Amino acid sequence: MSPDLVWSNVAAWCLQIGLLVGVAGFVPALLRLAHPRHRLAFWHILLLACVVLPLAAPWRRETIVVTAVTAPLPAVAPGAAVAVEQPVPWNRIALYALAAGAVLRLLWLTGGLWRLRLYRRRATPLAPPLSWSVEADLRLSADVASPVTFGARRPVVLLPARFPALDGATQEAILCHEILHVRRKDWLVTLAEEVVRSVFWFHPAIWWLLGEIGLAREQAVDREVVEMTQAREEYVDALLAIAGAKPRLDLAPAPLFLRRRHLKHRIVSIMKEVRMSKTRSLSALAASLGILAAACWLVTMTFPLAAAPQMVADGPGVTVDLGGAAILHRTSVMYPLAARTAKVEGTVLVDATLDNAGNVVDARIVSGPVELRRGVLQSVLQWHFSNEGGAGARQIGITFKAPVMQAPTVSNAPGAIRRDTAPSAAAVAPGVGMGVGGGVGGPVPGGMISGDSAARFVINQRPSLEGKALKQVAIVGLTEEAKGRLATRLPVHEGEVLAADSYQRTVEAVRDYDEHLVVGLKTEADQSVTFVISAPGASGSALLSAYSPLTALGSPVPDLPPPAPGVKRITIGGNVQSAKLTQQARPTYPPLAKQARIQGVVRLQAVLNADGTMKNLAVVSGHPLLIPAALEAVRQWTYAPTLLNGEPVEVVTTIDVNFTLAEQPPAQQ
Repeated sequence: MSPDLVWSNVAAWCLQIGLLVGVAGFVPALLRLAHPRHRLAFWHILLLACVVLPLAAPWRRETIVVTAVTAPLPAVAPGAAVAVEQPVPWNRIALYALAAGAVLRLLWLTGGLWRLRLYRRRATPLAPPLSWSVEADLRLSADVASPVTFGARRPVVLLPARFPALDGATQEAILCHEILHVRRKDWLVTLAEEVVRSVFWFHPAIWWLLGEIGLAREQAVDREVVEMTQAREEYVDALLAIAGAKPRLDLAPAPLFLRRRHLKHRIVSIMKEVRMSKTRSLSALAASLGILAAACWLVTMTFPLAAAPQMVADGPGVTVDLGGAAILHRTSVMYPLAARTAKVEGTVLVDATLDNAGNVVDARIVSGPVELRRGVLQSVLQWHFSNEGGAGARQIGITFKAPVMQAPTVSNAPGAIRRDTAPSAAAVAPGVGMGVGGGVGGPVPGGMISGDSAARFVINQRPSLEGKALKQVAIVGLTEEAKGRLATRLPVHEGEVLAADSYQRTVEAVRDYDEHLVVGLKTEADQSVTFVISAPGASGSALLSAYSPLTALGSPVPDLPPPAPGVKRITIGGNVQSAKLTQQARPTYPPLAKQARIQGVVRLQAVLNADGTMKNLAVVSGHPLLIPAALEAVRQWTYAPTLLNGEPVEVVTTIDVNFTLAEQPPAQQ
């Protein structure tokens, strides 16, 4: 989640709390919750609601589709650093300030606990022991002006040094009050409240609410003391006696017998007779909780929290209409190169069938151009909708409109290829530089590609991982909650040494969690390994961060398969063979490579059929982010047949595709 999104959610949460406290704060007076115990219960529920609002309320999740841009890019030399002017991150500074304030407040709370421990050591036991001593350790302390109770397993009551000078009735009232705090475990509740105060140290609504909780708690204990002792006047005298002492700084980690600002309210509450029937009390509490629930719904709808948006980068000219359906993640929809070149346009309507989990288990094309249907079906079958509606059907409309764009100029001659247009920011196709479908490893040198498999650049080789250390497991494109759930299911953990089957077991665990997730890997400079797990449609910048730095491929090309019986094969240089090109598809600059300012040459070894069509392609060298675009284009090239003694022969040649960021794009043709 980006700092901008975190800051906006923190601000929305604070607004939710302020509005909720503002609305619900009038409920006790409105419903006449006169008994302190009822008000205390309501205030505690309100505080809990403020804290758990992000967990209980639905989060708004947007799907952001990255579309193509036409702004020109300046030329950048390969490997050169690019200085980017960044605005002042005020939101990040504000987040740091809030976090620093919370840390300081927690440190202050920790200091208060240490002070209480110090006061306990300095204090002396109350002599002679009283009957109340069996429930708590009663001690006299010169460090406190008002009785203080703290401790859970071994509770302690610190009494002011002048406590023995008070009359017996006053002493009895004070001790009864403090022992009731011990029985109610109020110290633990107070600590929890102070932690909330520390986190929301900046929020006035939280401070006001905690003040009301403290007052209601003391008033509730006051009433219990009066009911037990039947000495209302003596108890008021005890409050006045403590109030006459010289005030000192309150100790936050423990409830004091008396805070001077509460004196008037507590005396009024003690002297006022409150009689409510049990039925009326329960009905008032039920009504107050109903109003609180309605207020929670109101504030969450007014200031909704936003989950990290799903970044989906469809191909240029592609528009997806989900018909208002909520989707968890989906793969990008690419414009088929042949259809885009032929300017085949139109809308493909798809009926998708979902299971109870929201996965697309079947899809049927209702209408649309034939040339566009296959890619749409392959993409939609990988989508995962929200399961709020359960199993059912969704109709999806995907519109294709051929974009006006310039392609790079490509030649077979090394160093003679240059891209003279601004690269598109359209989506990079799934499978670039990483495994596809959870079963394939990261980029592997020398993978042999032929037929339709070249379109997705699936390399069926995997380096040995046995004995290597797992440096990190990077999960990209999922929410924090989903990342946590997935991490608990993985059979590997950061820092451990991998076994021969560690990768396969990881792939199987990921598939069991979500069959759409992709598992890839990269080898670090220190020979450790990083596993990268990404959701379909994960943003290019996140994937680039997970895989950075990627290195260029470069290794011996595997042996070529022998020609068919009766077919001869010869080797021709790339410069000579380039003159026989009859059809040349133009590669599209991969947007992820453009974002990373990556340039370079992709060298391929090609085997041409006797009729001049492409038979096999092998990667000789090139950057992993550039290779798929080169493969997708070159596999569509055709050449004039090459004759040897009047007979057509197969040809082995090399093809170089050079990707270069140009300074200015040429004029549109």
